[in-house]
Amino acid sequence: MSFEHRTLASFLAIARLGSIGKAADALGLSQPALSRKIAGLEKKLGVPLFARHAGGMELTVYGRSLLPRAETIALEAERAGEEIDQLRGAGRGLARIGVVPSATTTVLSFAVNRLVSHSPACLIHIREGTGEQLLQALGRGEVDLVVSGRLDEPLDAGLVAAPFYDDDVGVIAAAAHPLFSEGRPPADVADLLAFPWAMPPRGNVVTSGFREMFLRHGVEPPRPSAETSSIHVLITLVASTSFLTVLPHDVVRQEVEAGRLNYLAGPGVVWRRSLVIVRRRSGSLPPVTAIFLDELRKAAAMRPPP
Repeated sequence: MSFEHRTLASFLAIARLGSIGKAADALGLSQPALSRKIAGLEKKLGVPLFARHAGGMELTVYGRSLLPRAETIALEAERAGEEIDQLRGAGRGLARIGVVPSATTTVLSFAVNRLVSHSPACLIHIREGTGEQLLQALGRGEVDLVVSGRLDEPLDAGLVAAPFYDDDVGVIAAAAHPLFSEGRPPADVADLLAFPWAMPPRGNVVTSGFREMFLRHGVEPPRPSAETSSIHVLITLVASTSFLTVLPHDVVRQEVEAGRLNYLAGPGVVWRRSLVIVRRRSGSLPPVTAIFLDELRKAAAMRPPP
């Protein structure tokens, strides 16, 4: 069974806006014309796609089944148009990437620089968010790749993850922190309870590792005194106070080399994490995104050992 692109666009507009009137305005159609399109689609499928009520229109079980497939068809049509524009020189080439904050390492910077060097006209849109937010955006077609920490929950059936690289995660403090006092033995986990903590929000591999670090030693994890999703805020706060945090070593490597921060050494305060790259299972990557993925893998292979 085939579907006409504009009819699917009409279906998606009503599903998104919940109203024939709002969808007609968004599409530049009259309400009767839009109603005829949907009635024709329902007749073709032999099932009702929407339940009509005074407050608007709501998807039926059949409509909910069609929705993700219609979104995929619309997305692939949009991507095909972009690729054709790029091939005939009328488009810039766009890479849409989702990255969790703790994965914004020098590997990402290196890959961006390499891509722009090879394709100066391209545009890379980098979106930060939690793993859950970015995977939802990936499913909706708002990004084409997601770089994230190891995923504890099963992926949606429409997504697939591939290993990226492993790095070290550990306790980070200001270079002048009392824990680095001359002659002081390496800190153990109990020593860390004496200082305030600044952490990313819960629900990611970094904060999970933070809790496990204490629990492995039979110590109740302290409550953070500050929470932020901004890596910049974490680094600035820790570098200028006695606050501690937990971050991947790659994220703060430049700050450590500049003498502002330092990695804490000691039993149980450093562990490994795995990064993955997630993409949609079906469809092909846009050309610029495929090149960027290749540059990411090259950059990961060239990174210095932890």
